[in-house]
Amino acid sequence: MCGDTNRPTFGGTIAVLFPQDNRLSAERSLSSSPESVISQSTSSSTSSLSSYSLFFRDTSDRKTKAVFRIEDLETYQALNSCDSLDIRIEKYGDLSTSSSSIAPLHQFLLDLSQNKHLKPDHQPTEMEFDLPEQLDLGVSEKGVVGRQVTVRESQGSILGIGIVGYN
Repeated sequence: MCGDTNRPTFGGTIAVLFPQDNRLSAERSLSSSPESVISQSTSSSTSSLSSYSLFFRDTSDRKTKAVFRIEDLETYQALNSCDSLDIRIEKYGDLSTSSSSIAPLHQFLLDLSQNKHLKPDHQPTEMEFDLPEQLDLGVSEKGVVGRQVTVRESQGSILGIGIVGYN
C-alpha cells in the first residue's frame, strides 16, 4: 500500500476477517460493504462479532505463526470460548462462491485450549498459534496471498471470511 498510515507493519501477510451470516447470499454479500453485511445479519449467532485480523508470519525455525488480533472484547471472548478453530485457506480468492465443497489449499485445526492461560492483567487482543507447516507467504502456486481464508468454529459456523494480502 502507498501512503502514510499509523498502523504498524509486522511483515508477513494479513487477512481482515468479517463475520458472515450463513444465510446471506454471495451476491448480497459482494454488493454490500462489510459493515452493512454485518449489520444485516442481526439474527445470526455471529452478529455481535466485529471484524478482526489474522496475521501469518514466518519464524526462525521454519514454521509459520498465525496471530489473531482482535480489538473488540466481545469478539475476543466469542472466539476464545470456542474449543477449536478451523482455518481454511482456499485455492481461490473468489468470495462470490462457496468453496466448502472444494478441498482447500491448506487447512488447520487450532486447539484454543493452548491459549487459555492468560494472566489476570493481560489485555485480550491477540491469540497466537504455531501452524504445523511453513506457509508460502507470497504469490505463487502454493502462496497464500490473494486467497480466501475462512475461520470456522468446530461445529461449522463461519466466524470470519477474508482475503490474504501483504502486511
